[in-house]
Amino acid sequence: MNRAELPAYLRELQDLIARERKAASALQVDEMMALTGRKESLLQELLPVVDSLGELTEQERQMADAVYSENLRNAYFFWSALKWVRQSVCFINDQISPASYKGNGSVARARHSGALLSGRA
Repeated sequence: MNRAELPAYLRELQDLIARERKAASALQVDEMMALTGRKESLLQELLPVVDSLGELTEQERQMADAVYSENLRNAYFFWSALKWVRQSVCFINDQISPASYKGNGSVARARHSGALLSGRA
């Protein structure tokens, strides 16, 4: 890749990031993984060229900043979705009754393991 192709690569990268977010929000995991793989390979192609560039033009810098902010937006979206899944799993597994203890001080397991699993939610 040469310097003249950089704007086209940045546009393609921005498009991939937008499509990746759309696939993630629609829970299309296979498409999202394919887009992520393509994005990673595109970034690998860009690294040697970007490292060899001295100064970016104003248009290239704006495009690179847009790609960076969109990628950060995706990262936050994925992080918050993962956090929501973790909280949901914790809610399902949480016990309704407090833990009780045996005579030797060890925790006695309740018969019901979680709020949704016990039918009490």
